[in-house]
Amino acid sequence: MNSKIQKVYDEIERTKAKITELQAALPILERKRTELENSEIIRLFRSADLKPEQAQALFDSAKISANVIAPDIPIQTVQKPPERAAQTAVSQNLFERNTTEYEEN
Repeated sequence: MNSKIQKVYDEIERTKAKITELQAALPILERKRTELENSEIIRLFRSADLKPEQAQALFDSAKISANVIAPDIPIQTVQKPPERAAQTAVSQNLFERNTTEYEEN
């Protein structure tokens, strides 16, 4: 067989071996990334020293803000504490206004 063709075959085999090796390593790296991200989230959450109801209000606010920025992405509905009803109404009005502007453009 032509030596140039043989070199290409050899390169293909080496590349396939690398691909196999990298595919095996990818899930391990993804798990490690998730663990590190979770550790960072926990560290940040603990350093904020929030009470559970304050943390819930923060997360609810973030969900509402995310929905205003990207209204096409569905969010899970969360029961709001009674004192947040006025803020929710304002946020809903803002969302509807932004949605209308988004649809017009």
